[in-house]
Amino acid sequence: MAGPALPRPGAGVSRATGRVTPLIVATAGHVDHGKTSLVKHLTGVDTDRLAEEKRRGLSIDLGFAYRKLEGCQPIGFVDVPGHTRFINTMIAGVRGIDLGMLVVAADDGPMPQTFEHLDVLRLLGVARFLLVVTKIDRVPAGRVQEVAAQTRGLLQEENNEAPLFAVSNTTGEGVAPLLEYLQQCARSLSARAVAGGFRLSIDRAFNLKGVGLVVTGTATAGSVSVGDSLVLQPAATTLRVRGIHVQDEQAVTACAGQRCALNIVGDVARDDVARGDWLVDVDAGPTSTCFDARVQMLPAAPCAVRHRSPVKVYLGARRVAGRLFILEGGARLAPGASALVQLLLDEPVSCCHGELFLLRDDSESFTLGGGTVLDPYAPRAGKSRPQRLDCVRALDTTSPADALHRLVVEQGRLLELERFRQSWNLREPEMAALCTSPLQRISFDGVSYLVSLARWQHGLATLPRLLHSWHRQHPLAAGMPVQQLKSTLADTFEAPLLAATLKKLQQDALLRLKDGALSLPGFRASVSDDDVQRWNRIEDFLQRRGNSIPLLSQVVSATGLEKDIVHKLVHAAVADGRLHKLTDNRYATPSQLAQLAQLVRELLAGSEAVTVVSFKGRMGTGRKVAIDVLEYFDRIGFTRRDDEIRVIVDAELPGRMFSG
Repeated sequence: MAGPALPRPGAGVSRATGRVTPLIVATAGHVDHGKTSLVKHLTGVDTDRLAEEKRRGLSIDLGFAYRKLEGCQPIGFVDVPGHTRFINTMIAGVRGIDLGMLVVAADDGPMPQTFEHLDVLRLLGVARFLLVVTKIDRVPAGRVQEVAAQTRGLLQEENNEAPLFAVSNTTGEGVAPLLEYLQQCARSLSARAVAGGFRLSIDRAFNLKGVGLVVTGTATAGSVSVGDSLVLQPAATTLRVRGIHVQDEQAVTACAGQRCALNIVGDVARDDVARGDWLVDVDAGPTSTCFDARVQMLPAAPCAVRHRSPVKVYLGARRVAGRLFILEGGARLAPGASALVQLLLDEPVSCCHGELFLLRDDSESFTLGGGTVLDPYAPRAGKSRPQRLDCVRALDTTSPADALHRLVVEQGRLLELERFRQSWNLREPEMAALCTSPLQRISFDGVSYLVSLARWQHGLATLPRLLHSWHRQHPLAAGMPVQQLKSTLADTFEAPLLAATLKKLQQDALLRLKDGALSLPGFRASVSDDDVQRWNRIEDFLQRRGNSIPLLSQVVSATGLEKDIVHKLVHAAVADGRLHKLTDNRYATPSQLAQLAQLVRELLAGSEAVTVVSFKGRMGTGRKVAIDVLEYFDRIGFTRRDDEIRVIVDAELPGRMFSG
């Protein structure tokens, strides 16, 4: 029975040149419905490899078999256990599946695990199915037709044309047409995209005599070759690939869509590798215990899921406990509903954008639904804030180019390039191809970012205008202190964007930076020789006073200058950072404040509480001066008042503010 060509799900959104890979078929169905016997008929391989499986007559672990074909690569079969107690094992094996083979016995008809297996395959992205009714030799022909109709009724509308085969594993009747159909599918299979870094979720690990440690799984992304290095996650151990088998044959390279066995060497033993661990590209991102996702509840889920509910998460071949936080639509996810959620896990997992996962209840009695990872490195704080939800919604797409446009161009965000690349499992050339107009790439402290071209150009125009306005208001100041500029623009310019903008403007000679002050080219402060001498008298008086910081009236009296002149010169000094304002009538030099900040540190280092009394004693001055200094330190964020004592909040802040 020949059927239509079988396309790969998602082939239309491929990010890289495709490569034709083998057809991977997963069995699905209730225990004792003949899945393993059927695979043996199709391949000649008995997938019940364990002694206990043969003794008990049922599969308890994953089985793998291959059917070699002339002119194309073999068909791979993943045979899963049907007993409800081994549903976790079944879930671990059905990743990277092209075709679900739903097996139903003619005597029993559809049974509980038939439904759950079908749900699992759908939730994990299997879009195409074929139906097989087994044990037809045990029932009348009418019963076969009845079960066939019941089985077809299980499929959703998009699969109502799925082919159905009636077979007997005892006599072999009907197996030949089924095999012919599978061969047609394998030969007409469209290409799978080989994009991103290599990823393989390990479903088996064993030692092979004369070979060493071997791990198996289905590659879900990228490619790997003999001699390449990979990272075992979550252990973060770097290993080397010594040998590769693909579809049960020796190979030099394995790629996405292939069942493969990798002989790995390095600082690792068999006991260091568990089912559910990942082998990933050396440039892959780290593991995560918190990710944002879109979840789709099964319509037939037996109950709703409430906010903060404990759940079991199945990602790759890994099962991990976690807690589900609903991000939108209320505190309850009803059967059939879809919503953005955050999953907080008890253990780290390896995941990236687009990874599919399953949700089961905490006791693992039933499947609740499934989902797609959107942000593998989600922040736990502020998860439900509107701005954060806008970000998550922007990531709810299969296209990294669309996500970048939404985040950077539409929402105006500054995006860390490496974090995005790792989140989407992109290789460097793939990421570079996305960094085109209207996106601008900038760097700060060795980290690359993306900003919209419009926002970048706006920044380049805004800063010179701001300085021009500042010069008009402060004609006596040599320039605007950088720290003041950062404070002024803190709400509109992230630190990396501001630093990159300043660097570009300096390179283009559109502004200059000298002694911590920014100015426009050609600007000269309107300071007369008399004002310079007057300022020197003020500064000299302040420095001689040391910790006893005077009032402005004392400055006027001590210097013999007119009050208006003192006020004009003091305000100019504040504008360019030569003085700092403690109160309307008390100002201090950076060196004075640096010394006083050191006194606070010394008090704490000596295990003495920083109070007004202790600080006044250490300063050797009056109570009012001590209070003014401590309240200033509180305002700038160096200290925080806690009842009658002070604690240091940012120990590095004085070094940044008072270095001049």
